[in-house]
Amino acid sequence: MHFRSAVLLGVLLATVATADKKCKCLPGDSCFPSQAEWDAFSKGLSQPLISNQKPFASVCYNTSSDFDATECARRTAVQLDQESLIDAGNTVQLINFQDQLFSNGTVAQCPFGPQPGAVCDQGRVPVYSINATNVEDIEKTVAFASQHNLHLVIRNTGHELLGRAFGVGSVELFVHSMKQSNFSDSFVPTNAPSSTAGQHAVTLQPGVQWGEIYDLADQHDRLIVGGFSVGGTVGAAGGWPVGGGQSIISPFYGLGVDNVLQYTVVLPNATHVAANEFTNPDIFWALRGGGAPSFGVVTSTTYKTHDNIPFTGAFYAASANSSESFLKLMTLWAQSHNEIADAGWGGLWPYFSNQLYLTLASPGNPPTNPAALTAIQTFFNASAQVEGVNVSLTMTVPYRSFQQLVFENLGDTSKGHGLNYSNFHVSGSRAYLSSWLLPREATAPENAETLAKALASVPAGTPYLNGGGAVANVSGDATAVTPAWRNSIADMTIIFSFNETTNATDYANAKNAVHSQIEPFRQIAPVPQGGQYLNEGDVSEPDWQQAHWGANYERLLKIKQEIDPDDLLIVYHGVNSEAWDDEIVCKTV
Repeated sequence: MHFRSAVLLGVLLATVATADKKCKCLPGDSCFPSQAEWDAFSKGLSQPLISNQKPFASVCYNTSSDFDATECARRTAVQLDQESLIDAGNTVQLINFQDQLFSNGTVAQCPFGPQPGAVCDQGRVPVYSINATNVEDIEKTVAFASQHNLHLVIRNTGHELLGRAFGVGSVELFVHSMKQSNFSDSFVPTNAPSSTAGQHAVTLQPGVQWGEIYDLADQHDRLIVGGFSVGGTVGAAGGWPVGGGQSIISPFYGLGVDNVLQYTVVLPNATHVAANEFTNPDIFWALRGGGAPSFGVVTSTTYKTHDNIPFTGAFYAASANSSESFLKLMTLWAQSHNEIADAGWGGLWPYFSNQLYLTLASPGNPPTNPAALTAIQTFFNASAQVEGVNVSLTMTVPYRSFQQLVFENLGDTSKGHGLNYSNFHVSGSRAYLSSWLLPREATAPENAETLAKALASVPAGTPYLNGGGAVANVSGDATAVTPAWRNSIADMTIIFSFNETTNATDYANAKNAVHSQIEPFRQIAPVPQGGQYLNEGDVSEPDWQQAHWGANYERLLKIKQEIDPDDLLIVYHGVNSEAWDDEIVCKTV
């Protein structure tokens, strides 16, 4: 397949054809590696090179060379299963990001359930895939991609929400198989002064997922600050920390980047280095929030670990019988929000269809903050008095560890309380997501009515109470994340799901819908007071540099240009991507 014609549908023909414009080498181009070159490269890898990789559903097409009815039945049965999608190199969690390639208003798709004679389109699924199992595989792939000016993409678990894990005519570096972990009670960063004291830490390769490391940390009687994802499937040591890493326990321990002690990384020049406050400090700063894989391919992340203390969970469910009553409930919640946060609670508060849920966590059992139980009970009691509101659940639950709280509410949900999050995950579906960080001022009691109206204007949302406290105790320029994080108290997230479509207009409408829904929160907290969590970015965000990084962008751009002068690792809405088209195939300026 020749991909250049497909790319021209999204980029002006004149731009691509102009001789002085730089483009990536795609399959079918004269600059693309020959089969002999691919064969020679493959011989040096730990695992066989996957060539002519097809989309996940291609085995279901009788027009495809890899048609297999038995395998089709198996894949059809797991098309919504997170673990199955994670383990496969030819699919991602939000499948619109493998289809989002348009041809004359139609979409280059390969969906399940094809009609006889239907054609499976390649879309954005990488044609070649390298299953890296060691650092040498990564070094060789980066060097080969640089030598041949390939469209290199990095994929771990496929949870990436801006479409960066796939790309038109791309070559995939799949790091999911790298799953080693190592706990230490005396970790010292590389090249630290001899007087540097060791500390409790864990070093993870990029393929480790949160569910896996939470279990291991619990076995080592340690706590690690990490994501709150259904099944614990989000990667723990790649994109999550490089994008900032928010957690429901961030108010007590900081963001993921605040807990990183060291990275090891393969840079765009294919060298493998350590990055910490003593060695390559600029790269260390950039990796703590600058976005993956803009500054290199992370091969390990070392986090500090904490005492494995008990936690208290708080759960709540309520429904309103009218939009007016729901607005009153949300106004009351907005009035109570900051007080509950300051009393020592973190968590999330999803709402939809005139229903509000709380899933909160507080360190200690009982909570170490003496105001915690009083603050949450005050809200419980007050909400039950709101006319037209039925409160069906108010409870606090002791947990021996954070791992137990996460597992029982996102793993074995038969033991969970309140909203069953497993019923709402969107793995294998089409969806766009947006987010906006809300500062303390926006969620203050005096602004409760304004915030409540904005919340009620959105059909559904999953806001996080994940700021303040330890997050606020770090200066805005200490890490690369937007300084807005340091004054945030909540992260408003919205996801818009849509059905299979062959019409590019439907994709555009879906992107516009989620972008429009987050707009009231931009108005409440414009940059620089507000900003966007990079890992939950908006594909339609017009001022993405400021939304993602604020005043830190200028320094990030300088570091990026120094370590990647040939633009090997450019990603959509990533640092220094301004001069590239949306598919990162050709420069546009």
